[in-house]
Amino acid sequence: MPDSEKSAPEIKGVKKLKTKKVLVSFLALILLISFTAWAQDQPQPPEKDPLQRIIELVVENNPTLQSQRSLIEEIQKVPQPGTGFIDLEILEAGSETEAAGIKTPLLSMTQLEDIRDKRLKRREMLEQARQAYESLKKSLLTELLTNLADLSKLENKKESRSQLESFLRNRAESLSQQVKAGLEKPASLFDLTERIMSTSLEIENATEELKSLKLQIAITMGGDKWQKLLGLLDEMK
Repeated sequence: MPDSEKSAPEIKGVKKLKTKKVLVSFLALILLISFTAWAQDQPQPPEKDPLQRIIELVVENNPTLQSQRSLIEEIQKVPQPGTGFIDLEILEAGSETEAAGIKTPLLSMTQLEDIRDKRLKRREMLEQARQAYESLKKSLLTELLTNLADLSKLENKKESRSQLESFLRNRAESLSQQVKAGLEKPASLFDLTERIMSTSLEIENATEELKSLKLQIAITMGGDKWQKLLGLLDEMK
């Protein structure tokens, strides 16, 4: 039916429907903007620094620690002796009177004591494995931090030599002008040039030592993730 033939109530109904749609869309837009603004205002978790990421990567991927964690998991997977057919809580109490009260007509007191001993040995083995893991972890992190300290020393040495080289080159340029003007002897320029060459060599040696030590740390401590560890070492300053 053409719009001209629609009744007044029908036209009002269409207008109300359009108005509702506009209001709904407008409200949805407001909610979206508000949510976006709220999300932006929320505090973001601080980004971990390279040192923290290095430590986490080494602990997670070092082959020695992985092996020890696997041992702990294997011990934990072994079912507790007596599981499923005796009351382990009463057995853990440790007295013969309580053990005698366990409803296990097919087991003798000797067998119950044997189960208790096996449970104690399992617990001791698990505790020893955990202590060994913590000891290995502490030793590994100590070695890691020592190596990182050595890296820092090499970085500082390289930086100081680079600054010295820059100073010497500027000095050599000024001294060259003085030699040309007859104000200084050529020998003084030769001595300075020799010192610049020596400093440059020290920078090259420090650079190679840095590369070598980083690679050593990455390969010996990073496991399968040694390349990622190498990248994190390069980020450290």
